[in-house]
Formats: sequence, C-alpha cells, structure tokens
Amino acid sequence: MNGPSLHQPSDPLTPAEQVQLLFVRHEGTIRAFIRALQPSLPDADDVLQETFLTVSRKAPSFEPGTNFVAWACGIARLKVLENFRQRKRATVLSEAAIIALSEVAPPEEMTGMKELALSRCLEKLAPKSRDLLWRRYSGRQSSDEMAGALGMTSTAVRVALSKARAFLRDCVSAELRNPS
Repeated sequence: MNGPSLHQPSDPLTPAEQVQLLFVRHEGTIRAFIRALQPSLPDADDVLQETFLTVSRKAPSFEPGTNFVAWACGIARLKVLENFRQRKRATVLSEAAIIALSEVAPPEEMTGMKELALSRCLEKLAPKSRDLLWRRYSGRQSSDEMAGALGMTSTAVRVALSKARAFLRDCVSAELRNPS
C-alpha cells in the first residue's frame, strides 16, 4: 500500500475505538438483551443506538479485560428504563419487571428464558385476555378502538389489560425464579 491508512498496526486504538469494536462484535447479544426488555422494535432500535452512543461516550470508564457485554447491557438496561419513562407507553412489563428480568440471568441466556416464561404464561391467560393483549401490542389498537370492536367500555378494556399485564408480570417472575 502506498497511501496512508487510518491506523497503522503500531497506532494504539483510543478507548472509544476499543469499545466501539467490542460493541460491534457483541451487537447481536446486546440487541437480544434490549429486545427482551423492549417489546417495540422501533423503540428497541432507538435504545440500541442510544446505548452505542453512551458506550462510546463512557469508553474511558470501561476496564479492558472485564466483561464488556455485562457492562454494555447494564447501560442498555438504563436506556430501556429511560425510554420507558420518556414514552410513557403502556407495556406488557412494568418498570419493576424490566429491572427484575434484566438481573435474573446473563444477557446471553435471558432472551430464551424470558421468551419461554412469557410463552408459558400467555398459555395460562384466558383467551379474552390474550386477545386484548394481542390487539393492544400487535394490532396497536387504543382502548377506545378495542372497546368499540368488542362492545366494552374503554374503562373496562383498560382494567382488563391492567389485570392481564399484572398476571403476566407475576407469572413471568415466578417462572424465571422456578423454571421447570
């Protein structure tokens, strides 16, 4: 090569460049961790970007040789909670459940465990409750839209959704504490 390169082999990487390389290497695990906590794909993508920016900014505080994924996922967890508070969106999981789930297992193991627990708990829900949750989170219907479609009041829909979410939160927590 005759032209100059950005980094000669002897050029040390800056701390920001080091953590950015680690982030890229472990992006799939970090993304899975975020998706396990953030049900909305667009919000999860936003959180991933915010996590990358924060990891880059906090690069000097990362200690090489320690668990990068755990460090980055700790930042991601805080970004999920920040997103949750900013958006004030209804979610299947409460803020307490997000914190509890993120502390249950290493990020690499958590996604599968949570999905299995959630799947088991969804099977235990009454069909009407599953339908309401599907309409709200997959169909993105508002309480008023669901009320009109189902012949319920908007208040009754909100109460039923709240009960279904509480059931799921408690059930998933129990499943994760005592997997069968």
